[in-house]
Amino acid sequence: MFGRLILYGALALAIGIVVVSACGPQPETQASPTPRPSASRSVSPSAGPSASATSSVRPSASAGASASASATVVPSSGSSPAAACPRSTGGNATNQAQLIAVRVAHQPGFDRLVFEFGQSTAPGPFGIPAYTVEAASSLSGPSGQPVAISGNALFGARFQNASTQNPNGTPSYTGSTDMKPTTPLIKQIKLVEDFERVLLWGTGLDHLACPKVTELAGPFRLVLDFPTPP
Repeated sequence: MFGRLILYGALALAIGIVVVSACGPQPETQASPTPRPSASRSVSPSAGPSASATSSVRPSASAGASASASATVVPSSGSSPAAACPRSTGGNATNQAQLIAVRVAHQPGFDRLVFEFGQSTAPGPFGIPAYTVEAASSLSGPSGQPVAISGNALFGARFQNASTQNPNGTPSYTGSTDMKPTTPLIKQIKLVEDFERVLLWGTGLDHLACPKVTELAGPFRLVLDFPTPP
């Protein structure tokens, strides 16, 4: 009987140990971390700078193309670009002269315009006065109002220390101050200014053409040859 009690007691103790073990805290089992697919790889370090470089290049290329287009000048048919006709200057700033003749004529390959000068009683040496010949969009007299001159292109010939009037008030030039010749290129020649010994003549052309400017002596002349078809 006593032996059974000992057996039952040992059995009860074993059962108690099993129960306590079963109810105790169990170690946590964590799933191994799995890498997040592609969220952090969608923009790689190399992709970022590459995209930025591309966007910075495109605007500059577009700006260059725009600047090039705006700088392009297309001359009209049969015309020379205004930039291709340089300003012509010459004569001498100390020279004094009187305009005595203006002539225009057509020669094979050019229309010729001639300004001829004579002696002046104004103080200073006699010779071709200082001049400027250049293309212009308009020409104005002392009043500041543009002077109408026929043609599709315009040239001005300005002389310093020259006039159609002698210092005593008598005319040195008695020809026309508004000529419309029948030459193929030159359509009109007109006196724009004759004031305080500043003389300005305007020449209207059928189309823009750059003149060859030549100084001649005996008598003193300034010659403008505007090229035309032969």
